[in-house]
Amino acid sequence: MSRQNYLVSKSIDVRGVSCPVNAVRAKQAIAALSDDELIEVIVDAGESLIRVVRSINDAGFKIITSHPLENAVAIVVSRVNTAGRPQ
Repeated sequence: MSRQNYLVSKSIDVRGVSCPVNAVRAKQAIAALSDDELIEVIVDAGESLIRVVRSINDAGFKIITSHPLENAVAIVVSRVNTAGRPQ
């Protein structure tokens, strides 16, 4: 994914939170966004990342970009799904 600068209005850090709680917290935070807002979700690298990304995609939310952190990944997410409609 491209490494552009995006204006995120909120951030949630679910590092150290076990599955599936981390995915549930991320989805709840994304669902609470306005259509024009972006959120940064910080999640542990590895299995947690895989599960959170799958959960975000399955819910129909759109991952805008991501970038690695030390032992984690920051994912920028929009509530608007890939068809351009809010959830």
